[in-house]
Order: sequence, then structure tokens, then C-alpha cells
Amino acid sequence: MSERPAIANLEQTLSTCKLVVAVGSGGVGKTTTAAALAIAAARRGRRCAVLTIDPARRLAQALGVTRLGNEPQALAAEVVAPGSVDAMMLEAPEALDRLIERMVPDPARRERLFANRLYQVIARHLGGTHEYMAVERLYSLVREHDYDLVVLDTPPTVNALDFLDAPTRIAAFFSDKITRFFQRKHDENRGLIQRIRDRAGEVAIQVLGKALGEDFIEELIDFVTAFGGLFAAFQERGIVAEKLLRDPSSAFVVVTGADPVRVAEAEELSKTLARLDLEARCFVANRVHASPSVDARAHLSADDVERALAGFASDVDVAVLAEGLAGAQSIRASLARRDRIGLARLAELAGKKRLLVVPELDDEVGDRGAIDHLIAAMFEPR
Repeated sequence: MSERPAIANLEQTLSTCKLVVAVGSGGVGKTTTAAALAIAAARRGRRCAVLTIDPARRLAQALGVTRLGNEPQALAAEVVAPGSVDAMMLEAPEALDRLIERMVPDPARRERLFANRLYQVIARHLGGTHEYMAVERLYSLVREHDYDLVVLDTPPTVNALDFLDAPTRIAAFFSDKITRFFQRKHDENRGLIQRIRDRAGEVAIQVLGKALGEDFIEELIDFVTAFGGLFAAFQERGIVAEKLLRDPSSAFVVVTGADPVRVAEAEELSKTLARLDLEARCFVANRVHASPSVDARAHLSADDVERALAGFASDVDVAVLAEGLAGAQSIRASLARRDRIGLARLAELAGKKRLLVVPELDDEVGDRGAIDHLIAAMFEPR
């Protein structure tokens, strides 16, 4: 199958889009692929940013940085020229702290909020906070910085698109009805009906205090009071970020493997995108096993191995080595047959204009050579 239409499609995506979102389950090389896409776009002259979730140490070394964090780090010019790439790794608690610092000008109010134990739980443990901050950082990068292209490596969650409705879930958790119920009132000019309602709320809080503990309720009231006025801003930014994800200048790239489990996950992901009125611009089948150059059914004899080792000083048991090599060859052939079946299904799902096949690399992406190899595998037809 010629991959030229798919390569042309990906080239156009990197040249014209403002946002590329890499989605897929964990363990398929999604983070590495996202970094490679940003570098490939930079080499075409674009000013890029890549926001990743959990890059391996070897990948950070390959990108030429010792440690990635929330602040942009420029990749070495010799890796990305003539364009540029700023790389970041999402650290949700720190990112939330920095967001609060920008949104709350009063230092005393900020410190009160940071010291609140409920805030600490929400910042570090509340389900959806990590996904929300990924969307928040996306908002910041696209709207507040002058990047030609932003590549987002999404969290490897059970549902790889959880980040899409994270703003909705966070907004629901901090709904006006809930926050008004717990927020302290300071206006003495409220009407009779409102004061009756406030009194009812106080009674309810007393009941909750007996059930959950007075200290917890006091922490909750203090948190909501200190956080007051920010809930609407969180919701507004989340809505804007969601619109960015749905903008025609944004594209989704599904990264998958070719084994049956990964193909099934990619198919389900494609259906989820369709339910959200979104469509994958490209499918990248990563780490695909090629058929061995020698027929696995051919018998690899000890004589064959001995001839191959001729001239090399060795005390290796030739018969054992021959058996091991034959077994490895058979396994590789089985993996290649399995991947061919998976690729056939992905071709049905994606079509020839959207499916790119990246072969299994000999080594991990741990140096610049491996990054170049990965980019070449994505953009050079075989």
C-alpha cells in the first residue's frame, strides 16, 4: 500500500493547522510521536510548542533537555532549525498554583487559598484536575503565545478523550448552586426571603458538620469563600478551550499499535470522536513488526551459524545459538503476521489517505539519531 496520500495529508496538517492533538491509549509511543510531529513542523519553518504529559527520561535526553516542566524549554536549534520548538511537561498542581497566582491579585487571599487543605486535595487528587489543567495550558499556549502550531500529547486515560469534557466536569463540581450554599455572606441588606434561605443553609451546614466534622465544613466554607469569583472564570476558559479543540484549524491524530488490543482501542476512540462530532485527521500505526527477510519456516542449522561466525573467536555453543535464533525468527514472523491483520483493519477504518505505518525501531528513542529515524519513518514513503 502506497503511503504517499497519507504522508501528504500529514504534511498539510503540520503546515496549516494551529493545533494538533495526539490521542491514544498508553504504551503506543504517543508522547514520542507528538514530539516528533512538533520537530517535523519546526523543520518546515514553523514556530511550535509541544505540551506532553509524562516523557521518559531518555526522550528528554533525545530532545536535548535534562528535565521538562511547566515552563517552556527551547529545543536545540540544530534539532529543529529553521523553526523552533518549546517543550513542556504538564505538572498539574504547579500549573494550578500558577493559574491562581495570575487570577488572584490579593497576596493574602492567595496564601489563604494555598494553605487550605481542601485546595491541596483538589489540586493533587480530584479526578479531572489533571485533564482540566491540560486544557487550561492549551488555552494559554494557543491564545496567549504567538505559536504557529501547538502539539498536545493527551493523558493516557482509560478514555483517551476524558480531557475534552474535563472543563464540564470541573464546572459541575463547582456549580453556582453548590458554591453559593457554602459561601459566607457579608451583605447585611439582603431581603427577608434571602435571609430565610441563608438560615436554612446554616441549619443544613450544621447537620453536615455533625456528619462530616466541624473542621471539614469550616475548611470547605473557607475554601469556597476564598475561591469565590474564580469559578465563572474557570468555566469560561474551559468553554473557550473546548471551542479551540473543535475549531477547523485543529486536528486529531490517533496513535495506535497494530496488535488486536490496540486496534480495538483505536476503533473505539474513532467512534468516540465521531460521537463528539470530531474526526481523526490521521492514524499513526506505531511500532509495526516487519516480516523477517528470511522465511521463518526455513531451517536454521548449526552449520549455518558456524559459517556466519567463521573468523570470529568464540566459545559459543553453536547448536544452542542456532536454536535460539530460529526461535526468535519464528516469533518475529508471528508478530509480523499479527500486525498485517491489524493493519488491514486499520486501513478499513482510516482509509489510505489517513493511515501512516511506522515500523518497529531497533532502539528506543534515546538520542537524536532515533528521533530522526522516527521522523523519516513517518514522512518517507516505503
